[in-house]
Amino acid sequence: MATAARNDAIAAGDKPSGDHVWRMRCELAAAYRLVALFGWDDHVATHLSVRLPDGSFLLNPFGLMFDEITASSLMRLDLDGNLVEPCEHPLNPAGFNIHAGLLGARTDANSVMHLHTRDGVAVSALAEGLLPLSQNALNVWHDIAYHEFEGVASAQDERARLAADIGDKHLMILRNHGTLTLGRSIGAAFTRLYMLEWACSAQVRTLSMGRELQLPNEAVIARQGAMMSGDWVEAFAETQFWPAMLRKAIRECPGFDI
Repeated sequence: MATAARNDAIAAGDKPSGDHVWRMRCELAAAYRLVALFGWDDHVATHLSVRLPDGSFLLNPFGLMFDEITASSLMRLDLDGNLVEPCEHPLNPAGFNIHAGLLGARTDANSVMHLHTRDGVAVSALAEGLLPLSQNALNVWHDIAYHEFEGVASAQDERARLAADIGDKHLMILRNHGTLTLGRSIGAAFTRLYMLEWACSAQVRTLSMGRELQLPNEAVIARQGAMMSGDWVEAFAETQFWPAMLRKAIRECPGFDI
């Protein structure tokens, strides 16, 4: 398929080659490129994943930077860590543990995204975690879980604790570590990640001013949480937010779909 036609198909939500797996590869590669574009990447660390129809999942190979990720370079693994397709790069054990653990525990979630952004890590180190300071924070505040820092997440038994801590929520702050989101699709997980990272950045800037804080009242906080139900976020992500982000990736991150 010619590049222009392929990009049109991705932007429209069509399968570029009639292959659902290739479609997922392109979308996940676009997510990696967008993370790099927004300055959220951490060299070769952190990871984004998506579950495929056969139960395997895609993850970034260890050693590639996010702006180098392409659809064809993504690793395809099963939940036991076996390669489903050959890959010339090694696997990040910590990344595998986080994604295999959460995808295995949450059948409602098909995508997991985990970052070490400066502002996300800063908020993760605060005793109070994320505060309901901004509209973006209120959009996700009711849906955030916390997980205590255990060191690099390379121990297999941490999978169960990650799953237990997130419960039925869709976002998690890993204490002294970073941020994490889940979604039924790549678009839903990315939308929650965008909201959470924006909220963390707003909090870091607000606290840096050293002035008295103005928090919304409890009724407003509760009403905003009720409005931003899981179903609403998923639908908004898949019909509006993520298609717009894919168009941005096509414009500003060429080459992700090869």
